[in-house]
Amino acid sequence: MATFISKVRITVFVAILACCTPCSVALGHHESQEGEGPATSPEPPKHFSPLKVLTLERQSVMLPKSAPRAGKRKNFYSAKIHVGEPAQEFHVSFDLGGGTMVLPAAKCTDLACLERRRYDKWQSVFAEDIQANGQLVEKNVEKTRLLKRDRGTLGLHSIDVGSGTVKGTFVRDQVCVGDMADIDGDGNSDGPLEARCFPLAMLVAGTMSDLPFELEPYDGTVGLGLKGMSLSPEFNFLAGFHQGYGDGQGGFFPNSFGLHLGSGEDGAQITFGGYDVKRLTQPLQWVPVAAPQEGRWQVSISAIRVGNHTIDACRDRSCRAAIDYSASLFGVPPNLASSVEGVLASLTPRSGFGNGCQHLAIPDLHLELENGVTLTLPSEDFVSDFASPKGVTLKPSCEPLLTHHHVDEPLGQDVFILGESFLRRYYTFFNADELTVGFSLAASAPQSNVPLLGDGKKDAKKDAWKRDSTVVLLVQVKLLRSKTLASVSL
Repeated sequence: MATFISKVRITVFVAILACCTPCSVALGHHESQEGEGPATSPEPPKHFSPLKVLTLERQSVMLPKSAPRAGKRKNFYSAKIHVGEPAQEFHVSFDLGGGTMVLPAAKCTDLACLERRRYDKWQSVFAEDIQANGQLVEKNVEKTRLLKRDRGTLGLHSIDVGSGTVKGTFVRDQVCVGDMADIDGDGNSDGPLEARCFPLAMLVAGTMSDLPFELEPYDGTVGLGLKGMSLSPEFNFLAGFHQGYGDGQGGFFPNSFGLHLGSGEDGAQITFGGYDVKRLTQPLQWVPVAAPQEGRWQVSISAIRVGNHTIDACRDRSCRAAIDYSASLFGVPPNLASSVEGVLASLTPRSGFGNGCQHLAIPDLHLELENGVTLTLPSEDFVSDFASPKGVTLKPSCEPLLTHHHVDEPLGQDVFILGESFLRRYYTFFNADELTVGFSLAASAPQSNVPLLGDGKKDAKKDAWKRDSTVVLLVQVKLLRSKTLASVSL
């Protein structure tokens, strides 16, 4: 996640999957009144465009000694998009916790930049140099070499790969998602798999720190956060994708996306404008986004249970869970970690010594959310390591350890992180129009001996949140925490 502060002190925080075939569904705004059954799909708008499905390439990297999780393997996900006209192809990561698109500039000579495809604004007929407020740097001049302009600094902190910074300037250009084969040169297409093209403001990096950016096996990052995470609406990818060129000719696109990471050989996808019902094992269960003005995809946690034991961690505070597949495991805020780990240790059978503990002996973790939805995490999704017993002892011990994320002011002290291990187990749908998140156990999820999703049927009011499984919208993402400054430089 990143924060931009312009010369007028504007502050914002910065940080994708697929559906297709007749089993894929897209829809416009839908409502259900309290006490009614599931909402049904309205007639699609006259100008309705096909869903955009992107295949996410999964690449595994061994983290170096400098990384917080040194020696562990980490998965990175990326997909192909095109920027500018003529189109420049990039592989990008979709960041659930970000609100800005970042690409390395052609002039960047840092090692992290040289290992990526770099963006050249001078090659694009649509590119414009802009200030943080979206206005041209030089009046009536699209591209400029002026040095007196707003500059952005994006600071990144990841619980897996560590911290780094990106510095650059702001550019607006055309971004296209989908198949470019049928594009006729003006951003339009008549083919069934045509690309969706729209203008988007982004940060073009002139410098990138070696770490952690050298570790990332892709070219850039696209933030999929809500509008509150972006400097302005024209920097927000979802808003741009939804709006298009605003001429009414590009078709209607719901402001939502579905994410499927899957497991093993199962392909990862992000779907914009709908979701693939074949990826679900049950209808989506809906939870409202908590504090949507912050721009993060996060939900409220009403209680946490270890096995059948409800712990005290969230009884007297407002806990939340941020959804972020840039984190490998379930992340716990440091101020609550000892409480959760203590309960896990007390309820885990003493069946081994230190690293000899077995995941099967550890109780499942249950997160109770709003609307009667309960998410269940098996121990392999949240235990990062086991503590070794201190000194020499003949007593069996098993002390599960969790991944702690460092508290920063934007994220908050009582925010947990639902990382990649969670999203490989659940198909997740992000609805920016209605500010809700839908969960369903993914069809390819690892097997577990317990149901992983509550039925969400505690009363009529909560039934109103439930949608028919054949009517929903989708897209994919990634989350980071950091700060970005936009300032004036001479």
